Amino acid sequence: MAVERRENGIMPSSNLNDSNMADIADGTEPAGANHPQLPIFLVGMPGAGKTTIGKALARHLQRPFLDLDHELERRCGVRIPTIFDLEGEAGFRRRETCALEECTRQPGIVLATGGGAVLAAENRRLLRERGMVVYLKARAIDLYHRTRHDRNRPLLQNPDPLGTLSRLLEQREPFYEEIADLTIETGRHPVQHVVRRVLPLLQTYSREHDLLCKKLP
Repeated sequence: MAVERRENGIMPSSNLNDSNMADIADGTEPAGANHPQLPIFLVGMPGAGKTTIGKALARHLQRPFLDLDHELERRCGVRIPTIFDLEGEAGFRRRETCALEECTRQPGIVLATGGGAVLAAENRRLLRERGMVVYLKARAIDLYHRTRHDRNRPLLQNPDPLGTLSRLLEQREPFYEEIADLTIETGRHPVQHVVRRVLPLLQTYSREHDLLCKKLP
């Protein structure tokens, strides 16, 4: 699994040392990884693992977890496909921005965003300015295998979901990369494997004081 370096100086996976990994493996959190205020925002395509990995990450860091799509469903009282049916994608996106504006104000949370949340410039600004953004990256074919039986994804309910995923990935990936502080390739790796790779990177980020002061209120 590859970990990409951004211009802000986050270390690549080759710099992870054995002591970091040993601490994580035995359940000890890396010092500084669980910053008490800075939220962690997970972005990526449908099927990238945002909800599953987000829950595991929140559990490791003892933080509250929120799923933006689930929050929207709670507020509306209906499932995502119903919102699409009644209001179309444009209506859904407006509701999404309102929910994101409120959720990103909560300190210390781990937030799994919807796959298309990055399409709106306002959403990208909120994510970039208010927390640490982790892009969970995956190939279209892997996304397809994870989502092919999921009926709660209205954009994929068509005769060619793999083709749709490929087109959506091509459209959205520049936005994910634009706002990401960390990029993690999830591939077909187990959830705990991904979490073990993310935690020491969060530790490193928490020590980048110049970055933190730009994001913390």
